[in-house]
Amino acid sequence: MVITIGRQHGSNGHLIARALAERLGYACYDKEIVDRAAEDSPFSKEVVDSFDEKRVSPYFAPNPHILGGGEGFQLNMQVAAAQFDAIRKLAEGGNCIFVGRCADYILRNRPDLLRVFILADMDLRVKTMMERRGMTEERARKLVRQVDKDRSSYYKYYTDQVWGDAANFDLCVNAGKLGVENTARLIAELVLSIEPAGIPEHPPELLPVKEET
Repeated sequence: MVITIGRQHGSNGHLIARALAERLGYACYDKEIVDRAAEDSPFSKEVVDSFDEKRVSPYFAPNPHILGGGEGFQLNMQVAAAQFDAIRKLAEGGNCIFVGRCADYILRNRPDLLRVFILADMDLRVKTMMERRGMTEERARKLVRQVDKDRSSYYKYYTDQVWGDAANFDLCVNAGKLGVENTARLIAELVLSIEPAGIPEHPPELLPVKEET
């Protein structure tokens, strides 16, 4: 199968994707999508990263000394196209997980696709970013809101869909309630129940549910 994971900032979507990949023996692509897009396009990794899930603006350019406003807008679309092509190519191998970057929409016509969205309460996400980045509560809350706005704008522009809308996903999970390992375990069990033929012959044994502290 191919699994896509959308996520609110601070909901630990990246960690859940990695834990899920380990359980299933799947490849996991997050920032690796940026690397692949840079390899297969004329753009440097720095340029691709500068547009990665960022709010779309006709006046934005990563280097104003080289690119004008109009050119920056055009580059924005070209970089996104390079990322989407990278996602399609990586998905050809099957048994993989994609984090963000409109992958659920780009791969929507695949019959083996499972689309997941990870969310968590705002206070928990703020606390996560405070601990992860050593930020004050005020800065962490501002960051969470800003990144969510960027992802929402990016998703809306390239898919004409509402980011985080449950109608666009097969499963939405509140990871703040379940924790990283339990969320990964839940998704893994769902994958095993829907498409056992898509799982490696000897996948890693599922870990027991851990009590959250």
